[in-house]
Amino acid sequence: MFLDKKLKSIQETKNGLAICCDLRRHLIHFEVRDIYNGASRAFSNLSLGLAVGEKILRFIGNQNHDHR
Repeated sequence: MFLDKKLKSIQETKNGLAICCDLRRHLIHFEVRDIYNGASRAFSNLSLGLAVGEKILRFIGNQNHDHR
C-alpha cells in the first residue's frame, strides 16, 4: 500500500515535470521565433531606410547640379 502511494506520487511528479519541460520547450520556440521575426523586421526596415536615403541623396545631388 505504501509503495503504491509512493509510486503514484512519483508518477504525478514525473507528469508535472513533463508538463514543465513541454511548456519550456514551447516558450523557447516562441522566443526564437520572436527573435527571428524581429531580426527580419529590422533588416527590412534597414533596407527600406537605405533605399529612402539613396533617393534623398540623389535628389540633393540633382538639386545641387541644377543650381550650378
